[in-house]
Amino acid sequence: MGKAESPQRRSNRTEMNKTKSTKARPSTATQRSRESTPSRSQPGAAKGPAIRAKAAPKGAAGKGQALHKTPASPPPPIRRKPTREEIAFQQSMQRFESGLQLFNQNQLSKARAVFERLRENPAPELAERARVYVRICNQRLSRETLQLKTAEDYYNYAVGLANQGEAEESEQHLLKALKLAPKADYIYYAMATTYALRDNVEGALEYLLKAIELNERNRYQAQNDSDFASLLEDPRFTELLYPEKPIM
Repeated sequence: MGKAESPQRRSNRTEMNKTKSTKARPSTATQRSRESTPSRSQPGAAKGPAIRAKAAPKGAAGKGQALHKTPASPPPPIRRKPTREEIAFQQSMQRFESGLQLFNQNQLSKARAVFERLRENPAPELAERARVYVRICNQRLSRETLQLKTAEDYYNYAVGLANQGEAEESEQHLLKALKLAPKADYIYYAMATTYALRDNVEGALEYLLKAIELNERNRYQAQNDSDFASLLEDPRFTELLYPEKPIM
């Protein structure tokens, strides 16, 4: 039989076994770290240049991608050449417009000459309008040849124009008559009727008041004059024709 091992020696041997066991087994954290880190001996672990994806050639679309094309602009409209009739009509319209400019500038003789050339135009409407302006030019030119000298001449001519419905032109001749006879009550009365026919209430009342001041008979004449129909609802007109008598 061998010698019995002493307790002290047995304790020392137990401690040495524990130390060897601790050194032989790595910790759990260390083991996980080694498993996650590839060793240099593993394939693919060596460092090398990164592999880049090849760029697709310019202008080439990838699979599944639609080609975006710029929509083509529509072709310009085809313009046809105007016919001879259309060209002639355009020229006639230009002549007519030039005639209107002369007419508005009171160059009646020149305007009439332009309109006379268009009276037989193939376009019926244009020809009819030209004939109307020829008549107007003739009328106005004939009036300018009248020898109007006195206030009576202008007054009588103005009354004739008013009867024809040309109140505006009648007013112009009445104003000329007033310059020659500023105290003629009948001219003021005629001016009042002209303004009333043109719905110029203020002007009609002003000239009627002057006519009554110059001659009281104009008050009674205005009471039965249909030319003042547009003033019947105006209280100033009523007061002018029917003044209140002073209380005694």
